[in-house]
Amino acid sequence: MPTSAASSPARPDASCHSRRQWLAAALALPALAANSRARAQGESRPPWQPWPMPGVRQLDLPAAPLPGSAAARQHRVMVYEPEGAVPAGGHPVIYVLDGNLMFPLVAQLVHNRGARGQALRGGSAIVVGLGHAMPAGGAVHDLAARTYDYTPPGEGVGPDARGRAQGGADRFLDFFAGTLQPLLQSELPVDARQQTLLGHSYGGLCTLHALFTRPGMFRHHVAASPSLWWGGGAVLRECRAFIARHGAGGTPLPGSPAMPLSLHLSQGGKELEPRVLGATSDPGREAAALQARARGSTADLPEMLKAVTGLRTCYTVWPGADHGGVMPFACMQAVQIALAAA
Repeated sequence: MPTSAASSPARPDASCHSRRQWLAAALALPALAANSRARAQGESRPPWQPWPMPGVRQLDLPAAPLPGSAAARQHRVMVYEPEGAVPAGGHPVIYVLDGNLMFPLVAQLVHNRGARGQALRGGSAIVVGLGHAMPAGGAVHDLAARTYDYTPPGEGVGPDARGRAQGGADRFLDFFAGTLQPLLQSELPVDARQQTLLGHSYGGLCTLHALFTRPGMFRHHVAASPSLWWGGGAVLRECRAFIARHGAGGTPLPGSPAMPLSLHLSQGGKELEPRVLGATSDPGREAAALQARARGSTADLPEMLKAVTGLRTCYTVWPGADHGGVMPFACMQAVQIALAAA
């Protein structure tokens, strides 16, 4: 459980866990040996089939070429649409950045709620994963594409230390608002008032950039382990400008007192442990993170944003999670937020 909500659950005894693992492995050995003998003797293999998830489909849409490249690329859009009755106002929508990696988990979590018995069944949602068309080979990210699509523009923004183009987040959000959202609203029973954006790491950076520069495009913003270090803390500068525009006496945010905007920030407990420069494979990135932390941290944002009326902000630490380990917790959090609000 997160530290902001309750204490961590008790952990199972390690020796029991080891015994269960050993027993499962021992029971599996005869079947594995039989399958190996059957293959060695030339017997036919079992008729394995793909396992499609109900309600899921995908579509590839053209994406702007990366700077300095003429190669065509595509945004991969993955959609889960729940079965059953549609609410009068339509379904809430959860948009998931890094969709190649995180969409299956969010879609399955939402689908599972609808598959429970009537007494336990809650509301449902449309889940939209935003990823990239990937070549064969098993990769879960197009690192060059996500680096460009999820990082904000700005003066002096050029390639990163690995030569990957940066600064395309506004072009990505233009595609989002001008192409993707209208397409989905024309084809699916969408509640345009209840849209949640979930992003982790660079995706969390993009989620904050969307809130600070285009408030109202989404109602709920789930930014897990956002890369505040990027660009020397560029998104923190956007945050301060956002506060100046929408703080006391400023322009009111879209929405209403009954339906305020929300920002849900989180990090893993291991991310908060002291860092030693050079302890990772990317010392340049670690140096930037250490420098940016002096300007403000993820934990500082709720206090900074208190001045903004019409925005609810919270911060959660997931005990024991490292940077990548935050993802499943953030997926569960986004589902809970989207469905509770609906």
